Amino acid sequence: MKHSIRLQSICAMLAITLCCTSCMSTRVISLHDSDSVVKNTKTTWSFAWGLVSPKDINAKCESKYLSSATNTTNFGYILLSTITLGIVVPQIIEWECAPPDSQINEL
Repeated sequence: MKHSIRLQSICAMLAITLCCTSCMSTRVISLHDSDSVVKNTKTTWSFAWGLVSPKDINAKCESKYLSSATNTTNFGYILLSTITLGIVVPQIIEWECAPPDSQINEL
């Protein structure tokens, strides 16, 4: 009887956890907007509660302008972070570069 109640409690907590977590994202858009369909993506990993931060990402934008950046996570990454008690925290970074400035020729 005692094990049955404990198993039910664990199942209920797992169900609540699965229902309450989902993909999260934060998007930053700059002044230099772009209709570009080219998205650059990289997965970064933070370790030891942020004490070991991921290396900086070189966006390699030709025009030196970043159009937008999005930081996302998913259920698997949240689960990994939870299981490791925050020791390992993966994140997905997506960014777009603004097109180079085109020179306007006078007629």
